[in-house]
Amino acid sequence: MKPRVATPKPFVRNGRWYVRVQVPKDMQEALRKKEYWISLGTTEKLEAFQLAPDLVNKKRREISLRYNKAVGTRRPMMEFSEDQRLALFRECYAVQLGAHADPVELFQSSSATSFAEFLDQYEAATENLIAILTTTRGEHPRISQMMLQMEIRNGIKTRPGSRAERQLRQLCVDSIIEAKRNELAIFRKRSIHANPNPEIVDASTGRPIPGPSLADILNMPEAEEPSLMRLVEAFIANPNKSRTEKTKKSIRGSMKVVIEILGDKTLPGSITEADCEKVRDILIKLPPNFGKLPLLKDKPIGEMARIAETKQMDRLSPTGVNTYLKWLTSFLLWCQRKGHIAKVPTSFSEIKVADPERRADKRLPFSNEQLQDYFQSRIFQNQESTNCIYWVSLIALWNGMRSNEICQIDVADITEIEDIWGFDVTNISASGDQDKKIKTGASIRLVPIHPRLIEFGFLDFYRSRPRDAKLFGDITCGADGYYSSTFSKKSNRYLAEVGVHGPKHKFHSFRHNFRDALRRGRVDREIGQALGGWQRGNTSAFDIYGSGFPLEDLADELQRVDYPKVDWEYFLEEPT
Repeated sequence: MKPRVATPKPFVRNGRWYVRVQVPKDMQEALRKKEYWISLGTTEKLEAFQLAPDLVNKKRREISLRYNKAVGTRRPMMEFSEDQRLALFRECYAVQLGAHADPVELFQSSSATSFAEFLDQYEAATENLIAILTTTRGEHPRISQMMLQMEIRNGIKTRPGSRAERQLRQLCVDSIIEAKRNELAIFRKRSIHANPNPEIVDASTGRPIPGPSLADILNMPEAEEPSLMRLVEAFIANPNKSRTEKTKKSIRGSMKVVIEILGDKTLPGSITEADCEKVRDILIKLPPNFGKLPLLKDKPIGEMARIAETKQMDRLSPTGVNTYLKWLTSFLLWCQRKGHIAKVPTSFSEIKVADPERRADKRLPFSNEQLQDYFQSRIFQNQESTNCIYWVSLIALWNGMRSNEICQIDVADITEIEDIWGFDVTNISASGDQDKKIKTGASIRLVPIHPRLIEFGFLDFYRSRPRDAKLFGDITCGADGYYSSTFSKKSNRYLAEVGVHGPKHKFHSFRHNFRDALRRGRVDREIGQALGGWQRGNTSAFDIYGSGFPLEDLADELQRVDYPKVDWEYFLEEPT
């Protein structure tokens, strides 16, 4: 439960007592007020302190209603925190208690011949209502009406399908059940029914346990200093998103830079489109790896941008800048869903940096000459098949697998089914460790091993490895949990040594070569997607049904992948 500010301390002016009520910062622009002075109508200190809490809460509710009217909407809620849920639960119960009927009037209008008979009928009707509300899970007109009533009372709007809507529906059901049982107990001359809910009912009186309303809580300023980074951590930890540790680290790193520009104490509701543009305008002046460069290291972001611009240093690519902006706008959207801000100040499409380079041109396949130079270089000429670069490179080219898919593969993932050898690309480790990562659901697949790899001796290499080991024992898992992290450093150094490394030519270029080979071989498009583990965009229900292509069909199509302009003959020679 978040700590919140108590009632502001009353103060005296000209012998009379007043109290200040602060307008939340995200409401100040719409209401054109920062605070209100409320007269407590007394010259007595003790009376002033007694009157202040109720008057402050009343004013805060009034501020909220004025704000909602000014912006034309009620505060959107996606989920209630525990203190919000409890306040709303007690308020629901109090409203229901206030709606108690007069037992005498009910008896007189009933068909019962005695009050005892009436009570039995009323109890049966109450239990029937409880059964209906329970079995329908609150999908009932009475509950819908009560939900709307509670939303209007508190100036909120629960989004359809949200957790907040489900929470409110359940609270309304539970409070009606509790109130009806309490009502029946009162009719029978008892103060409270058996087993009252201790969250909301005072067991000695049957009255609601006192506490602030939801509107009071929503309109109280937070006691602790605002911190964007704390909100970012909650954004990263969102259980509705399945994010790898690598992605979480990327978000955290990007948002730390953004927050340094905006200021950690900035309220999310005060962030404007101009602030977002300021973030962009500073980022586009920064060079790649700006946090590690000796000239810029440990300097404020603004100073880094100034020095980089003065020294005419290289700049972050549009993709790099847009990564920061994408997480900023995603964070602001999350803040809106959680009720921290009323409106997102801008969209990603409005502030992103235009990229003159097509996405398809950011990484290029290796040319035939580059492939020839690479695969006739030292490691391959010497047939150093125990060096991970040897087989990982060949598998990347001929099977098109991602580098981490290859680097993390277990010996046990090499399998033979009906005389077809294949790679079982999975996120399950043979050792039982959680050391495998996959990019998408489509990445999990069983793909045949290209026959060229078998001709080159891959199965001999596979059989030489211990059954319970990783296929490539010289690749260790990186600090980020990816085997490809350590491999990429080694492979990039070797690509540079061979002379084929560049801004658009990295190890991932082998996957582009594979994609081009699929096109040249006229491989069926859907089979090509299955072989490469590419996620199909705009997946329809038609794509979801079935279990995929038979392995023999994949193997037949994979044979069409070839690189005829590269000399592979020396791979077929026996090692000397």
